[in-house]
Amino acid sequence: MKKLIAAASLCVASFSVQAAIIVPEYDANAGKQIAETVCAACHGVDGVSVVPAQPNLGGQNVKYLYKQLVNFKSGYRKNGIMQSQVANLSQQDMANVSGYYAEQSPWGVGFGNPATNQEATKLYLGGDKSRGVIGCAGCHGPDAAGNEFAAFPRLGGQHAEYIATQLKLFRAAGRVDDIASDDQKRVNDAAKEGEMGMMQTVASRLSDRDIRILSDYVSAIH
Repeated sequence: MKKLIAAASLCVASFSVQAAIIVPEYDANAGKQIAETVCAACHGVDGVSVVPAQPNLGGQNVKYLYKQLVNFKSGYRKNGIMQSQVANLSQQDMANVSGYYAEQSPWGVGFGNPATNQEATKLYLGGDKSRGVIGCAGCHGPDAAGNEFAAFPRLGGQHAEYIATQLKLFRAAGRVDDIASDDQKRVNDAAKEGEMGMMQTVASRLSDRDIRILSDYVSAIH
């Protein structure tokens, strides 16, 4: 019970941190030029990626997009391709391209897995108290639309492969003794470096099966 209370408190703290994100006033037209020349190969000009390993960006909330780009540039979130792509972008550039993608039509939905839908629904909405797993809906919403104010991302319809990869990176960061290298973990959900973020805490309790069925489920809800 104490672990559940602590995790719930962490969610509140995470909300407060994310709410403080301020995106500079952006120029979506300038952002479109960056999207066309820098981002489109992986994420599509309209923010719909044809590569399952790369996330859809169209209609994602602007605070979340901007924070990720800032984190990639600083190295707080590690990904060799993304870090090289943002290396020459200014803060304004990152705001512009984030604003552009946020203004695009939201991506569609995937297919999910009917065989595990009931199990995944229960886990997504209510978690699993016996293992200290908190339901995803508390932060991302029952329809996985995210929370724009808190910069919690929209997940509904996102590629299952991408979701699974991110959950495994968060899980590796949450299970400190399992981390082989910094490139195999994601820590930028934490307020500051060295602290444990909400996603690391939740993902550390997920099994491979949990991640598989949640990723399939999320890809199909809207």
